[in-house]
Amino acid sequence: MELPISLNKFEKEQRVIELHKEGKTLKEIAKEVHMSFRDISKITKEYDKKTRLQTKKEGQENNQPKTKKISLSSRVFKLFSDGKSSTEVVIELDIPPEKVEKLWSQFLRLGRMGECYEFYQECQYDIPTFLSINNFIKRNNISGNNIANVLRQTKDVINLNKTLSNLKNEIEKLKQMKNNYSLNQNNNYKQLLPLGLPKYYYEYLL
Repeated sequence: MELPISLNKFEKEQRVIELHKEGKTLKEIAKEVHMSFRDISKITKEYDKKTRLQTKKEGQENNQPKTKKISLSSRVFKLFSDGKSSTEVVIELDIPPEKVEKLWSQFLRLGRMGECYEFYQECQYDIPTFLSINNFIKRNNISGNNIANVLRQTKDVINLNKTLSNLKNEIEKLKQMKNNYSLNQNNNYKQLLPLGLPKYYYEYLL
């Protein structure tokens, strides 16, 4: 089929491309559009080049991984990693404080700091005292082992003080019993000692 002579250059180029896509040879295209082999070859090569580039671009876009939506916990953990406080996380992400506190606990456990968090929950009101002790240790270059030994000895001292207090009370009772015994003897009345007393009680009264 021959084209009308009135076709302009752009229309001829579009027809060349259509025929090229249909698989026509240069000779067949030239016969229909009345163009030289050189001009037709230039048009078809440019078209093929654009087609290859477009195909390559589309292939790269299809191979790119789809952007995964970041979960709430991941966003919270990211803010904690950046040094944000729980209050700042609540405000920035607009989520309940209870949720943030739960995720904070999980964040610490993932970082192997769960024990610190449990310690905080249990001893949060004693932390100022612990910090004072820590400052004292640093100022005086005292090791943790020395502090542990002091605490153990303090426990022993407390137990000894209790024992001493109990012994003093027993001695006072014995003194009272002795006084009563002496008074009874002066009145020609001998009071019997209670049964079951340790031997040293009798020795003390003799």
